[in-house]
Amino acid sequence: MRLSWPLIGRTGQMRTIESAIAAPDVAGVVVSGAAGVGKTRIAREALSFAKSRGFEVRWVVGASSARSIPLGAFTTWTQPGATETVQLVRGVIDSLATRRSGARVVLAVDDAHLLDDLSIFVVHQLVQRNVATVVLTVRDGEPVPSALQEVWTSSPFDRLDVQPLSLDETTAVLAATLTGAVEPSSSQRLWKLTGGNALYLRNIVEQEVADGRLAPQRDTWRWSGDPDLPADLIGLVESRIGTLPAPVGDVIDVVAVAEPMDLDTLMRITDPAAIEDAENRNLITLEPGGGRVQVRVAHPIYSEVRRRRASLTRLRRLRGLVAAELAKAVDADDIRAVVKRAALGMESDLPPDTDLLIRAAHGAVWMADLQLADRLAEAAVAAGAGPEPNFVRAHALSWLSRGEEADAVLDGVETGALTDVDRARLAFLRASNVLWALGNPGRAIEIVDQASGITTPQALGYLDAFRTVHWFATDDPQAATRAAKELVVDDLPPVVGAEIGWALTVISGEAGKTAEAEARAEAGYLAATRRFDAPQMRFNIADAHLTALLLAGRVREAVAVAAQVRSQGDDLPGDAHLLGAAVAGRAALGAGQLDSACQLLKQATLGLSAAGHVMGWGFRYDVVLVTALAMHGDTDEAAARMAELDNVRRPFRSLDYERSLARAWVVASQGAVSEAIGGCLSAAERASEKGQFAAEVLCLQTAAQFGDRTRAARLAELESDVEGPRVGLVARFAAALQDGDAGELSLVSEGFEELGDVVAAVDAAAHAALAYRRHDQRGSALGCSTRAAALAEGCGGLVTPALRQAAEPLPLTEREREIAMLIGQGLSNRAIAERLTLSVRTVESHVLRAMAKTGCSSREELAALVRRSGRKLQ
Repeated sequence: MRLSWPLIGRTGQMRTIESAIAAPDVAGVVVSGAAGVGKTRIAREALSFAKSRGFEVRWVVGASSARSIPLGAFTTWTQPGATETVQLVRGVIDSLATRRSGARVVLAVDDAHLLDDLSIFVVHQLVQRNVATVVLTVRDGEPVPSALQEVWTSSPFDRLDVQPLSLDETTAVLAATLTGAVEPSSSQRLWKLTGGNALYLRNIVEQEVADGRLAPQRDTWRWSGDPDLPADLIGLVESRIGTLPAPVGDVIDVVAVAEPMDLDTLMRITDPAAIEDAENRNLITLEPGGGRVQVRVAHPIYSEVRRRRASLTRLRRLRGLVAAELAKAVDADDIRAVVKRAALGMESDLPPDTDLLIRAAHGAVWMADLQLADRLAEAAVAAGAGPEPNFVRAHALSWLSRGEEADAVLDGVETGALTDVDRARLAFLRASNVLWALGNPGRAIEIVDQASGITTPQALGYLDAFRTVHWFATDDPQAATRAAKELVVDDLPPVVGAEIGWALTVISGEAGKTAEAEARAEAGYLAATRRFDAPQMRFNIADAHLTALLLAGRVREAVAVAAQVRSQGDDLPGDAHLLGAAVAGRAALGAGQLDSACQLLKQATLGLSAAGHVMGWGFRYDVVLVTALAMHGDTDEAAARMAELDNVRRPFRSLDYERSLARAWVVASQGAVSEAIGGCLSAAERASEKGQFAAEVLCLQTAAQFGDRTRAARLAELESDVEGPRVGLVARFAAALQDGDAGELSLVSEGFEELGDVVAAVDAAAHAALAYRRHDQRGSALGCSTRAAALAEGCGGLVTPALRQAAEPLPLTEREREIAMLIGQGLSNRAIAERLTLSVRTVESHVLRAMAKTGCSSREELAALVRRSGRKLQ
């Protein structure tokens, strides 16, 4: 299948080459890079640019087959009848330099390092005579004739080194080519396989699309299965690898099945001289690090081709050879070495080692490679191990959102020979899976309540801990807190302690007990890392940790936590990098970095939903994304995503106040500000009833940002219940709004900026401008509105009701502006009346007064005027 591949990710390179072509004092450009990175495409695009600017263009290709033929590359321009070398050369130069239009000539020579000597002489003459600008492409790693080097060293040439596409560039190219979003893990897999090589990427993607393995699912392209390398690509790769002596082939194949490999281990298995030969042929790379040298195949595609060409028995023998050698290494007990040895042994000719497989399955979970953990545990079960690998496998499957498979695995565990602790552990794992992966809280608590005959304290710890988790999951934080008082958290097994740490961090943070939340987060982190049970829980704990910090008003500390978690996620396989991006996006939103927040959260939610986490992580971060989009002014997309969330059945953790705030930002961006305020105040009351006092503060803050002036007294009360600097500042904000104190509002804005909550700083400054304007202090009003606009621009395009109102002083009341905004949404007077809980006559009166104030002759003209005032802000 042939796709259209736009040139993306090469803006800087094209700008360089276009500038060189246009500059009269530049003789040409040398474009260098590895085979397949896109040098030819860049050179062709350069000629297209030149032609569009009126230049005469010429295209020449060097080829190894023509290298033995004098002027082989310039056959098209040789003059008929010329027999002597001088005549031939002069004729070619004259033909190339002929200007039918009088414009300057631009000559591009692809693979110039393959030119014969006379062809190089022609290029040199064209440069020396200043009759053509020359663009040369040369391949890295290939010998370049000294005569060709002299062409660009003796004349003013620019140099352009073309690098492989980065992950972001690869993702952008795929999205443009496939005309749709690409699921992040799919683009990452393609990038890793191709190493950012544009030629390899094109070949593989076209094959995968044609075979249906790369296909759109709900408007998102997703790659499933293993790639089927096209025959043309295999042939191309094999031609670049060349014919290898058997010992060198052994080196490449051993590294291909076990990379990265320690050089010392490789030298014990293969011929050291062959290793040197492989390095000289640029088939392997040696990377120093940590006091050792790691060996990799020079390109991932080379590994793929070698593995596909080798027989199954050869691959099994080589894996066994490496696994046996790793068992002798000094670091054989290091968990990463254990996982690698077991993974190789599982697909080798070695007999299965059940103890090794179980240790490795635990290790793979700890390393967040849940797919590998599932395979290792399954192999251990097949080899006749006891119940332990079933526990590990079910745990991995549940985290992969394959809840029914996990339940079937646990259902198959023989309970007769289990210890008291293992029966409790079985009940905990099964209940957790039923709760989180299958979404059935009622059935989950039944499993724990029906667990009988469990009496030892350690075993009972599993069951009591789950009851705490159950109350937390069903939105009863006060019951969860009471249940947790019976637990000795430090004595809980790590997998249980990590989950309890997450739940209690959320509860404490939302209650406004920030110090307690931090202590519980630290305990959770420790539990998640001290054994091999709970790696993904680190991201849940981090999310709860930064929530507590954001609610407290310690925004910069929350951003630092997110940065650390994202760095950890980037080093882990599977969904970890998506979770790291999601946590970072949430922190970015809290800091008012809207462009970054939207980008990170879109990437994360797309990948998490595609990976089957629609009800869990996908939902959780979609709520955050809706808020970010609404703040960013992307109203339609925010409203559409909000509607999708409303259709998701989520039977645990309703995220009530966060969803309510997201909805409030959406309706506020649509213009229904009073409805948004009502939603915030209702959410605040529900949070207060549950003891979520820090969440109540945030709801009341948001209502104040939208213009509410009724909750100053309640916020003053909350100052004694909630830790952190936010609550005091919000209380001042509400009081200043209530009093119309412009000066205090300006100071509050500075306070929010100092906290790191830039969105609140913008709205406080905007309200200060409005207050100054009401007191006819136009200079101060202008200063505050200018400050608000500057802060909003720094957020990446923030749009809020207060900012919109401060930016364009139309002579409208808040209600008149609100109704005009809803008219712009296409609502009738009756629909507006229903939405705002007003009578139709009241709405009509507001419309008529607004039209009279502004001189508008129709409802539509009024809506357009208010809409234009908002656009000036954006």
